Amino acid sequence: MTKKKLDPVALINREIEALESKVEKLREKLMADADNAIAKAKEQAEKARQRFQEEQQKLKDLQAKARTEMDATLQRQIDKANKAVEGAKELEIDARALILMAKEQIKELQADYKRARALAKAAADAAKDFDKKNPPEKKAPAKKTAAKKAAPKKAAAKKAPAKKSAARKAPAKKSAPKKAAAKKAPASDS
Repeated sequence: MTKKKLDPVALINREIEALESKVEKLREKLMADADNAIAKAKEQAEKARQRFQEEQQKLKDLQAKARTEMDATLQRQIDKANKAVEGAKELEIDARALILMAKEQIKELQADYKRARALAKAAADAAKDFDKKNPPEKKAPAKKTAAKKAAPKKAAAKKAPAKKSAARKAPAKKSAPKKAAAKKAPASDS
C-alpha cells in the first residue's frame, strides 16, 4: 500500500476555511441575537415611556382634583401617583441602559469579527508564503537525469583552464601586501 504524502499547506488551508466558516456562522448568530436584544430593549423603552406618560397624566388629574377638594385620601392617592411616576421613570432609564449595552455588545462583536478576519487573512497569507518558499518536489523522468549527469563533466573540463589563469594572476597579488605593510608602518609610529 502506498501512503499519500500529506501537503501541510493544504491541511492548513482547509483548517482556515473551516474556521472562517465557523466564525462567519457565529458572527451571524451573535449579530441576530444582538439585534433581537436591541429590538426587545426598544420595545421595553417604549412601554416604559407610555407608562410614564400615563402615570404623569394621572398625577396631573389628581393634582387638579386636589385643588378643588383636599382631604387625606386624596393626598395618599397623590403620593401613590408620585411613586408610580418615579417607578416608571426608573423603568425607562433601565430600558435605555439596556439599549446602550446591546449597542456596545454589537460594537464588540464587530471588533472581534474584524480581528478574526485579520487573523484568518494572516494565516492564509502565511500559507501562501509557505507554498512559494517550499514548492512541491517534482520528479524528472529518467532520460533527463542522465543528460544532467553528462553536463557537469563537460563543465568541469571547461573550468580547468580558468583555474590555470587564476594561478598566473597569483604573483600580482604578492605585491599588494608589501604596500599594505608600508602603510601600516607610519601609522604605528604615531
